Amino acid sequence: MDKEKLTKKINKLSKFVVCAMVVYFMLNCCGIWPDTKSGDTVSLDVDKVPFWKASLGIVTIVLIIASVIGVYIQTYRLMSGLSRNSTPFTQKTANIVRDLGIFFIIMEIAGDTFMFIAGGVVNVNFFWLAGLIMYSFSLVFRYGSNLQRESDETL
Repeated sequence: MDKEKLTKKINKLSKFVVCAMVVYFMLNCCGIWPDTKSGDTVSLDVDKVPFWKASLGIVTIVLIIASVIGVYIQTYRLMSGLSRNSTPFTQKTANIVRDLGIFFIIMEIAGDTFMFIAGGVVNVNFFWLAGLIMYSFSLVFRYGSNLQRESDETL
């Protein structure tokens, strides 16, 4: 990706994330956003729900588990890579941060879908926003890796 396209993508995504953060903050301040209740458990009784609903519930559980495992693996790869490399601005680091953002978004969507299937409740948390922020940072790291490469080639 060339610099101009990457810069435009960073700008657009950054503006979207800022707008989303403002909307999220305002909805929470006004009390419009649904609050999460801690300690509540939601169970999916497979015998009492249609097959498609139970199947979708199982798929969402698998996605949640896979996302959590993915977050741990990518975080380990990121931290070990940052401890080994002299610069954090590499293509590999940008890809890992991007994957972390994607895992956060998948985790949020799958969790919300399961909560809706199991209890009929829509309970949105902030992981989707964290995922967008991580994805934005991946673009910044990608831009930094381009600058690092140009700097290395200049010297």
